[in-house]
Amino acid sequence: MGFFKSLMSVISTDGKTGTPFNLDKNHTVYFKGNGVTKEDAARVAGFFKGYGYFTDTSQSDVQIASKDNNSIVEVGFIIGSKSVPEQTENYFKQSKEGLQELFNGRTVLLKLLNANLEQLIVL
Repeated sequence: MGFFKSLMSVISTDGKTGTPFNLDKNHTVYFKGNGVTKEDAARVAGFFKGYGYFTDTSQSDVQIASKDNNSIVEVGFIIGSKSVPEQTENYFKQSKEGLQELFNGRTVLLKLLNANLEQLIVL
């Protein structure tokens, strides 16, 4: 379990990340707020497995959050660095339409987060 997973395990106990849904040992979707559920996290995990973001050779985590069935779902990609290549930004932006379908037309706000879950960029 690398340093990043250990850090996320500690952070997840303080309510900052939300509740973890573990797709496998390398991929976790954290869900936070009354507007998203474990089932939503499982669907997001399956979506990113099919989309190619969750691969067998990578370690990737995502956080989904929504308050009280709000019409907005925040999807945060947890990345390790402060600089994000434009190619990576575009890759995440391309997932937005599929995520909106997954959440039945709710507005999806994409964010890049650092390991401390601080917002780096809103896409």
